[in-house]
Amino acid sequence: MVVLGARRRVATISDPAPTCRPQGGFGREIDSFSGYRPNVGGVLFTRRMSTHGTALRDGIATAISALAEPVGTLAPARLSASEYIAALREVEDLGRLVDAARIALAGEAEKRTQGPIDTLGALGYASAVDAVAMITSAADRDAKRRIRVGESLNSGVSLTGAETGCTHPAIAASVFAGNLSIDVATILIDALDGVGSRVDDAVLLQAEEALVEVAAGTPEHPPLRADLVRGQAQLFVEVLDPEGVLPREEVARRKRRFTIGRETQDGLIPVNGLLTLEVGASLKRLIDAHVRKVSFSDDPDSMVEHVDDRFPHQKRHDTFADILSAAARVKDAPELAGSAPAITVAVTQAALDSGEGVGAIDGLDIPLSVEAIGRLIDSRGMQQVTFNGSGRVLSLGSVQRCFTPSQRRAINARDGGCVIPGCTTPAGWCEVHHVIPWRDGGPTHTDNGVLLCWGHHQIIDSGPWELSMPDGVPYVRGPGHWTWTHTTKSRTRPPSASADGNP
Repeated sequence: MVVLGARRRVATISDPAPTCRPQGGFGREIDSFSGYRPNVGGVLFTRRMSTHGTALRDGIATAISALAEPVGTLAPARLSASEYIAALREVEDLGRLVDAARIALAGEAEKRTQGPIDTLGALGYASAVDAVAMITSAADRDAKRRIRVGESLNSGVSLTGAETGCTHPAIAASVFAGNLSIDVATILIDALDGVGSRVDDAVLLQAEEALVEVAAGTPEHPPLRADLVRGQAQLFVEVLDPEGVLPREEVARRKRRFTIGRETQDGLIPVNGLLTLEVGASLKRLIDAHVRKVSFSDDPDSMVEHVDDRFPHQKRHDTFADILSAAARVKDAPELAGSAPAITVAVTQAALDSGEGVGAIDGLDIPLSVEAIGRLIDSRGMQQVTFNGSGRVLSLGSVQRCFTPSQRRAINARDGGCVIPGCTTPAGWCEVHHVIPWRDGGPTHTDNGVLLCWGHHQIIDSGPWELSMPDGVPYVRGPGHWTWTHTTKSRTRPPSASADGNP
């Protein structure tokens, strides 16, 4: 409880609790549906506008009138740097007040469907969510969130008209003062509600006050971004309810899943799932360790050390492909139908010889180009099966073109990883590429094989990198390396000096 104790100087149980947003006007004139008359379109309600409602709508009309012209003519590019920064902050301040009114009104919707008269149902709305979504043109998920947050922050009213308070008074006070956004309020409410049934109310209120102070900021420190608030809220929850971690992990283990969908017409296979914390963190760290935010340079004289035009999410995909490729080669990998897992591709010899046409992966409907098939054969080898016209197997050839395990170990020792400068993919994850294509007479020999990661193997034939193997040593040329340069990631030997012209 150290964290909460440190916060006690700011928010103590003896201090007056922050009040919820006042629901004024109830002592004067409240909405009355006691008088209504049938109408052709259903039910028509007649009521007088309350003083509270009049003040709210007058304020809204004034704000709309004042902002309509400046917003309609807004040209952000014309703002100076200081004006741009100030506008971002001030518009956000305004937006938080508007959002506070949105969730306050949405939070009342569910109550309007209950009681003696379902006022929203009488107007033709199927539910509170349907009413909020239809009236505001919001998505159903946004309407649900507004209602849920509003219900937690709105004060209730008893049958006598007295205010009954709300579930989260500190959050409510900050939201309706315009100091917290809906996103931050949702994070705090979800975190506190998750442990509310297992924590004393006084301790929970103390934690709520401390979290609001951290999230909304003080004169001593600025407010936190929503992503950082989530982490702080989780720390508080773990202090409040340390025994709740184990049940949560058990629930996570039960919910874990990983699914692979059917291929799309674009030639992509969707994946989806939920990973446990330790598995997800391991995969994320493994992939992120090899992701660099870099891009190709358009300057032909640029001498940058390394450039790469892949987006981070594309590099994460390619790194995942490297991991799968390495997993399929490990010594103890499970077998499928008595042999190592392999992709079966059907393609005609004529298509392979001409370099034109398509093939098909067994079990998938989308065709595969001959270029992609060539890369598969390059890294995994091929076994030729000959059929007659009726589909009978006439002959089965031996596996060919694939580098042997011994050759791969030698190439691994020489290259130490993907030979493209700046690429961090280790040797065990790489594929072995024929520098001189096998179809052009290139031998399956260590002098003609180099290590490439999956991503660089996909584009090696189209540039921007070029490969050469003088005396069985890999040289590359490309962005930032405009002369042929020997590269190696091996720790046992340094690269040779750069050569001028062809090596």
